[in-house]
Amino acid sequence: MTLIDTNLVSAFLHPDAPTRFPEQHAFVSDLIAGDGFAIAYVTQFELRRGAEELLRRGQGRRKLVTLEKFLDRVEVLGLDGTGGSGWNFAARLWADGRAHQPAIVLTDADLLIAATAAFHARPFATSEGRLADNLREIAFPVEVRVVPAAAPAPGQAARR
Repeated sequence: MTLIDTNLVSAFLHPDAPTRFPEQHAFVSDLIAGDGFAIAYVTQFELRRGAEELLRRGQGRRKLVTLEKFLDRVEVLGLDGTGGSGWNFAARLWADGRAHQPAIVLTDADLLIAATAAFHARPFATSEGRLADNLREIAFPVEVRVVPAAAPAPGQAARR
């Protein structure tokens, strides 16, 4: 069962996902139809904070309902192992990146989400090619799959 990154979930939950993010939407839909997938608690946090922010502005009620329905259907995994072993694993990944020449710097969210996948021995999927390349450079212990976003039409800027 694959653990998917926040960017894939965001693309999948977008109201126009099938047309705006066809590859990402199809990838997640295929996972749902198959064995399912998991997300990290960090992803849940990132999604929920965005929805809560919109709600505070008087917007986003529909997004929050969509998110809640999504979270009811997905497995959410954390780094809580015995004696903090998952967090210790994440610290080692961070150190591996810093020790690499040249140093690889991962954002905390990317690092913790990827570490969650590896800690649970799950393949990891993201739309961020650079993140995948960086993880491979530090000998990330599980498969990393890149699901690219569709290129914007000529004359249009990519929006998120």
